Amino acid sequence: MTVLESLFLGLLQGFTEFLPMSSSGHLLLAERLFDIQSNLFFDVMLHVGTLGAVCLAFRHSLWQTIRHPIADKRMTYLIVASLPTFVLALVVKIFVPEQFIHKLLPIGFATTAVLIVLADKLSKPTLRLEQTPLWKIAVTGLVQGVAVLPGLSRSGSTISTMKLLGTNSTDAAEFSFLLSVPVILASAVVEGWEAIKLQITTPWYCLVVGIVAAFVSGWVSVSMVMRAIKTKNWMVFAIYLIVPFCLSLIIM
Repeated sequence: MTVLESLFLGLLQGFTEFLPMSSSGHLLLAERLFDIQSNLFFDVMLHVGTLGAVCLAFRHSLWQTIRHPIADKRMTYLIVASLPTFVLALVVKIFVPEQFIHKLLPIGFATTAVLIVLADKLSKPTLRLEQTPLWKIAVTGLVQGVAVLPGLSRSGSTISTMKLLGTNSTDAAEFSFLLSVPVILASAVVEGWEAIKLQITTPWYCLVVGIVAAFVSGWVSVSMVMRAIKTKNWMVFAIYLIVPFCLSLIIM
């Protein structure tokens, strides 16, 4: 892997991690299109870069939740949503072959676009996060678990689901980003351990470039999503997804 490839993948990972586009799907497409030989350890480190971006962007909310885990309902909501996510992700990892998962890429892109359209046209998001019933939070966690499949955007599916269940757009987006923290941490631990067992390594300078690029583009991505939520320009992402959907049909 070259420095330019590391830079490209880092920027792509960070930019698509929080936009409703599917970072895993875009990385898979890019690696196939440009014949880039990435590895598990490098992908884990890119996620760590995006984790830093979301922690910085929502540092005040995270600190408030950590300081007051009982009084702040977000901690309870994060636990309730994360549990079904972890269970589904584990089931997929153990029982679904990786080659089969890759074939689902076009379906993932299409499903993300449909969810965005449905949420935009059918939702009446009026509830604040703290008013959202626990069962709706659990459903959001289940949807996030399914979003381990490539092409199905984690942020796009969780935000759209919460909007369809009545949570207002801004609170849904912020909770979706906070919900990415335990998911990315768990993924980094599991995949990092596998990389260590398999003795997968990447040149340190490629790692640094990729992590920094993912952090910077992740920060930009978070800002873009929050701006799109406030200005109600969410549909543009559904239109864009036509491009990776068509590409995935051709090359996968």
